[in-house]
Amino acid sequence: MRKVILITSMLFFAFLAEGFPQSLNLRFNTYFYTWKRLDSVTTVPGSDATYTTQLRGYQNLSFDYNIGKWTISSNMQVDEDVLNQNKNGNGFSSQNGKGWSYRFYDALVKGSNLFNVLDLKIGRQYLTAGAGRGTIDGASFKFKLGDRKEAHFSFFGGYLTPGAYDFTGYNKKFSENYLAGAQLYFYGVKDLSVGLSYANKRRAMDSYWAIRPDEVFNQKEVLIEPEARSEMLGGMDVRYRFKQKHNFYGRAYWDFLTNKFQKGEINANIAVTDKFRFSAGYYYRQPQLSINTIFWVFNYQKYQEVEGGLDYAFKFYNTDLNVYGRVAGLIYDDDNSIKIQFGVSSPWYGLGYTKYTGYAGGSDGVYGYFNKNVVQDKLVLTSSLSYSSYNIGDYNTEKSDVFSGVLGFTYRPINHISVDAQGQFLTNDIYKFDTRFLVGFNYWFFKNFKK
Repeated sequence: MRKVILITSMLFFAFLAEGFPQSLNLRFNTYFYTWKRLDSVTTVPGSDATYTTQLRGYQNLSFDYNIGKWTISSNMQVDEDVLNQNKNGNGFSSQNGKGWSYRFYDALVKGSNLFNVLDLKIGRQYLTAGAGRGTIDGASFKFKLGDRKEAHFSFFGGYLTPGAYDFTGYNKKFSENYLAGAQLYFYGVKDLSVGLSYANKRRAMDSYWAIRPDEVFNQKEVLIEPEARSEMLGGMDVRYRFKQKHNFYGRAYWDFLTNKFQKGEINANIAVTDKFRFSAGYYYRQPQLSINTIFWVFNYQKYQEVEGGLDYAFKFYNTDLNVYGRVAGLIYDDDNSIKIQFGVSSPWYGLGYTKYTGYAGGSDGVYGYFNKNVVQDKLVLTSSLSYSSYNIGDYNTEKSDVFSGVLGFTYRPINHISVDAQGQFLTNDIYKFDTRFLVGFNYWFFKNFKK
């Protein structure tokens, strides 16, 4: 059946290709990442530590093949354990017992402005439709209505994509593993847009075996089959742009299953002058717990966040610089935490300071980076250093120190090809000196076949 669908799809798009413009936009990169890993299993107490050399490979491919109003789009990744081929992956997933795995983040067919009114997506896709967020294997439809297409009505639905982003985890019932919903967005008032959305999500949980007592308290192994986690949210999003330079945004989401206000935010970004901007925001969030999970038996609390910031942008020796300062406060029922940031940033260099106090623990951190265009449009040097001293709340009064750095380069011999190399190091209370190395190759291709 899969072969029939594949062949039919190929013939269909081959037929379309005869009479419509075609183009291909493709990006491919491959990276290899190596480090030494402490083997705590084979290390004998009292003896020297045993380390194993790790080498992971990552290959990413994304492409858009356009045929008139239709597009075939995909974004995929393959990763592998090159040296050890660990069947348990050493913290990485291994789908076939040979130390490698694959992921499809997108795999879909898109139709744009069909019949001058409809945008269509069929396949694996990530949804950002107000309250409806997540990756599904399904379909989404957007109807653009009105004389000026000022009203957009979308509805969507599909099977929730397996957590490994593969094509093997379809052993759940559709009625217990789906995301469906709708969104209405209105752009009829100048510089103002308002969206209303609704989403219903159920996530089936994997069953597992556990030891439980029977009626006479004898221990026995029992198959536990958790109920599907349920969420039902409704939301509103509002955006407004005043005089083409002041931006305002707000959103609010209601949980229909718990009958509670789930989360909301209001923020503004105001241009005081051409160089000086002020930003402020307020956020409210309840823990997003599914109504039928074990986490409801624990104590939990909402939190609120208030933040404000200033940015001053100017030219310095033909370089765009931004001097910034931000303060944010997290407000809990019984405590609070404050975050302070300030520094200077540009495309080529920057220096910043961050401080946390209160419930989240105390920390002081300094971060700096420097990039150098060694050969114009050909060779760029990248580097960064960071230092942090911290303690974790009331659990640890003594501070720990972390120091890390990165040194690398990007070489672009031609516009479509680049090579990256990067060395990394870190030292803290756990690792006396940890070093890692990354090297990669990138290729970009675009072709308009009908020119």
